Amino acid sequence: MSCPSPSSGAGCTDLRLNVLLLGGPQSGKSATGNTLLGSRDFPSRLSPGAVTTECRLRRQVMPAFLRRQGRQAALHLSVLDTPAYPNLLLSPEEVKHTVAHAVEQGFKGGPHVLLLVLRADTPPCDAAGQLTHFAEDLFGPEWRGHTLLALSHGDRVDQAHLGSTEYLMQASGAFQALLETVERRHHFVDNSATWLRTEGRPLLEKLVLLTRKNKYRGLQLKSV
Repeated sequence: MSCPSPSSGAGCTDLRLNVLLLGGPQSGKSATGNTLLGSRDFPSRLSPGAVTTECRLRRQVMPAFLRRQGRQAALHLSVLDTPAYPNLLLSPEEVKHTVAHAVEQGFKGGPHVLLLVLRADTPPCDAAGQLTHFAEDLFGPEWRGHTLLALSHGDRVDQAHLGSTEYLMQASGAFQALLETVERRHHFVDNSATWLRTEGRPLLEKLVLLTRKNKYRGLQLKSV
């Protein structure tokens, strides 16, 4: 069963969630998409450059994921993986038009959540600034209220014997500013986890709460 809209009423309690992934080369973006889906649909491997050079849309239905209107409801999840930004093979304008076209074609009503993926084990500095400008170019200032930071390779933070609070306190001023921009919404992702669905569920629950806060509205593209 597929609902016409996330907030559809009688006879349909299922929730549709459209997630757009943005991240730089080797950020763990595709691996984070796989964690959300609970599968290995997106190619993800160690490489000297970007692995993803085109947009890929994958869908997954998760029965009885949540309760709505007193009933068990399925989550109809759509995840759009995108080329790395910045990209050595594509110009900024090419990446922008590629992503905008894929959003228009794949997401009815636009993405509900923008997931900015940054590596937890490397200083985000330049990558964070470039991604925020890219998000602004695509969606205008509205992107901020729909965004959560996914900090990939979160297992490296554990290996360094750092707690998440300590890690965030030690982060750079630029990263702190980005956190404040998105109201400190973040999640550490262990991309080495064997059981993807177990690792992905807490992140999905945060995304569902965020889209509920936004009254299930999707982001709308600026004219491109």
